[in-house]
Amino acid sequence: MEQMDRIDFSLGADMGLKDILGATDVLPLLKAIVGAGADLAAVTDSKGKFLWAEGNIPDNKELPSMAMEAAAKEIPGKPETLKGVNWRLSTIHHEAEPIGLFFVSAPEALNERFLSNLMETAFAGLNIIIRNIVKRVFTTELHTTVVKRSYEELLETNRNLAASEKKYKELSETLEQKVEERTAELKKAHTRLLQQEKMASIGQLAASVAHEINNPIGFIYSNLNTLKKYIGNLNEIIQFYKVKGQGSEVIGKEAEELYKKLRIDFIKADIHDLIKQSIDGAERIKNIVANLKGFSHIDEAADREMNINAEMDNTISVLSNEIKDRSAKIVKQYGQAAGFFGNTGLICQAFLNILLNALQSGDDNLIITVKTEQRGDNAVIFIADNGRGIPPEIQDRIFEPFFTTRDVGKGTGMGLAVTYDIISQYRGSIEVKSEMGKGSTFVITLPLKK
Repeated sequence: MEQMDRIDFSLGADMGLKDILGATDVLPLLKAIVGAGADLAAVTDSKGKFLWAEGNIPDNKELPSMAMEAAAKEIPGKPETLKGVNWRLSTIHHEAEPIGLFFVSAPEALNERFLSNLMETAFAGLNIIIRNIVKRVFTTELHTTVVKRSYEELLETNRNLAASEKKYKELSETLEQKVEERTAELKKAHTRLLQQEKMASIGQLAASVAHEINNPIGFIYSNLNTLKKYIGNLNEIIQFYKVKGQGSEVIGKEAEELYKKLRIDFIKADIHDLIKQSIDGAERIKNIVANLKGFSHIDEAADREMNINAEMDNTISVLSNEIKDRSAKIVKQYGQAAGFFGNTGLICQAFLNILLNALQSGDDNLIITVKTEQRGDNAVIFIADNGRGIPPEIQDRIFEPFFTTRDVGKGTGMGLAVTYDIISQYRGSIEVKSEMGKGSTFVITLPLKK
């Protein structure tokens, strides 16, 4: 297995792994890894003691000695079999020092390439989780420092104002300059929070994508094993003809019996289906990756003209597993919605946040209707659900940063705030209409390119 990138941070040199992470941050990811086919997923301290784990947890709650030897060399475990289990290992670093280990093991029957891909996806997800938490701590410390400094400066200013009018005027000019500086710092902190929300959404999609890819890989692997057996049967009958030759009636009868025993007719009929199913599975994986790439627009940084309907389709595609898990139905009513000029990644992020909000709004028989149309020089997007609805007393607050109605640890309260900022950035507007027990409708208006 190739060595994975380290996770390096520069906040709080004395911070340990448990200072950064909590069970609610790590366990959902570990459960998703086990659900994808692993039998053990664990995060340990630098000595191999389990901090959080899911799956078949050993009684001593420690990593195997072979895994610890690999960690001591700062390389991930090689795909060797340890007590009948394949495993992968990566080291978590902080300030260039190892503070923990990330370990995944799986049954020997599990495809090694799939185990490697699962480990890489999960390690990237852990990377995102830790970075988001560190950024949040950094932002909080920065905000506290700025507020404290500003308060102390205001006290000093008041004392100077009481001394003389002249000093008042001088300090007023100084204060104005400092307020501008502090405002600029707060804007930068807010920008980092918006980026954190986007990375959190990507982390949420990582486990979903791994699950979607696991299914086609499973039957491709099964088909290849079956094909291997078929080839063995074909080689056996070919070798028979090569050794026995042809010409006598006895050999011909023996060949016919071997032909039936090896089920050559069935193999000839089934081999084409095996290949077709494997190709279909590979095509499905290709489409999943293409949809995710289309949603993230990783190859695009600048604004460009886009088709709103196409970007909405990309966003719905990457949420297909969430939609399926909640047994939700998506109804598309697309009209003319071309000509908007902007950053496709940001627009998809705005759509994603609203769709996720809609998916969390109801339980059974959830229907989400997506409608687009052109009104004059504007594109108008409606995203409606038949969920529980939003209480009237909080409808004016749903776009506020950090406001959430979800339980602690289940939401940052930044999703709709990020959406509001993105739409406002392009001189658009967003509003919500909701009625308890009947659902909610978000209406986005975006100016089209003239």
